[in-house]
Amino acid sequence: MDGSINIDEKVVTLEIPSEDVEAAPAAPVQTVKAIRKNKKRKLKKHRSVKLARNTSTIGFPYQDLETGVSVARAILDAGGVALTRDQLAGAMKLSVKSGNFVLRIGSARQFGLIENKDGKYQLTDLGFLIVDTDEKRRRAAKAEAFLAVELYQRIYEEFRGKQLPPRPYGLEQTFVRFGVSPKQTDKARHAFDRSANQAGFFANGEDRLVEPILGVAPSRTIPTENNLPVVRDTERDAPLRSKPGHPF
Repeated sequence: MDGSINIDEKVVTLEIPSEDVEAAPAAPVQTVKAIRKNKKRKLKKHRSVKLARNTSTIGFPYQDLETGVSVARAILDAGGVALTRDQLAGAMKLSVKSGNFVLRIGSARQFGLIENKDGKYQLTDLGFLIVDTDEKRRRAAKAEAFLAVELYQRIYEEFRGKQLPPRPYGLEQTFVRFGVSPKQTDKARHAFDRSANQAGFFANGEDRLVEPILGVAPSRTIPTENNLPVVRDTERDAPLRSKPGHPF
């Protein structure tokens, strides 16, 4: 022997008392009620986001101008007085709960032909003009009603003197840029095209909006020095002066 001592290596395992080990926090246990409440919250948030994407931020009608005129006509035929919702539906021969009734009323309001006051629908000044017996006044009122729609006014101002974007994609994308929901562009475009034609803005072709030439203005009475009115007829150049009755 050389005098060296061989010491065998041993693996020593230290046992630490369990009370000295800090236990990891247990994961919170969700109750069935909490899980359902969380799911409802997420679903509500998803629906809100989806609804925001499908909601337009600019006003426009789903139906055309003539549809709005038919509502104004129904009120006039009923006496031209304010009507309740039920009365108006009856005058239009529609169910008050029908989607057709709701769309027609909405269109008439978008064109500025009717208004709701104290729970009743009544004609606006423009609404009376658009069902006037005088054809020139009706034409002028239709042009004004077309531009009363927020979307149509925006399109007219944006492309005044210019060619409209090509249909359908170009025009519909312009609608989206102005605030129409992507899912509503088709309906918006069809109502726009029909309304522009009915209001006379497509007289020079459907590729551009041109304000119709009307040549009519409201007649007005002008006082004179002898307090006998001169009635100015806008359809003729010469004034018509009323005269006192001849004694003979």
